Amino acid sequence: MKSEENGIYCPDITSYLEMSHIAHTQKHKDFHIVNFAEHFTNTQKLPMKVSSRKLGFFQIVTSNNHDADLTVDGTKFKDMKVNIVFIAPEQVVSLDVKSFKKGSIGYSLVFSSEFLHIASSNYSLLKNFPYFNMTHPPVYILTEEQNNFFIDHMNKIYGYFKNLDKDNLEIIRSYITIMLFEAKRMFIDGEVKSVANSRVEEITYLFESLITQTENKRQKLEYYAEKLNFSSIYLAECVKKATGKTAKQIITEYLILESKSLLNQTTKTINDISFHLGYYDTSNFITFFKKNTGNTPSQYRKL
Repeated sequence: MKSEENGIYCPDITSYLEMSHIAHTQKHKDFHIVNFAEHFTNTQKLPMKVSSRKLGFFQIVTSNNHDADLTVDGTKFKDMKVNIVFIAPEQVVSLDVKSFKKGSIGYSLVFSSEFLHIASSNYSLLKNFPYFNMTHPPVYILTEEQNNFFIDHMNKIYGYFKNLDKDNLEIIRSYITIMLFEAKRMFIDGEVKSVANSRVEEITYLFESLITQTENKRQKLEYYAEKLNFSSIYLAECVKKATGKTAKQIITEYLILESKSLLNQTTKTINDISFHLGYYDTSNFITFFKKNTGNTPSQYRKL
């Protein structure tokens, strides 16, 4: 763990559990699940505030009838009721839990991309599951039927987690995979609604989705604006209003994320990675990568 400008950085699940003072409950380095009812009965007292944390892995939170406020990247979501939260790596999260209402139930599921067989990297998960988005509001409202589906799967995952062995671990992977794909179907079909769905946020989401689907990401803003049929000025204004970041910063974040994935998960040469991302002069890519990560691509790969 290390201090970041926007919170404590927990690069892996072990450091996250250590900071949460529940490291003794860890059973696998790439996966963990917390049952809120048991957690707050046996470990924590309410009310409770969880300080800002930037996570290096994925998190899914289901909640039902909790009197709690969630803040993600500076945006506060109050009175969390029947909803599901999909948090992507590098997002900054804090939580203020005031009380549990009668009949409340909820889970926090954390996992790395390495845990699943369906993805080779964080970037791969972001690309394939659109509700994991680095700047789009991560809270989605569920119907009672949808909520029952996710709570039921979380219940089963938690049951297998309590008696974890090799076979149960594979069953857990299968349940998480089912949840991800079912959520994707609901999301694409428009059944799952974001709690914040303004026109500005819709446009920013379309912008980010286009970046993830673009092979050669090193494009100017005008390229993405033209694809989306907006003026570059209007697109830049929407992105800034929705995220507090410039469009160039968003493009850079996705370039770095894919760069790291290619360096980590493939045997492509640095020249090949540079060309794939749109840097036809490898020295320019090396300069760009070091400026944004503190390491050259070769140093990062060795680490």
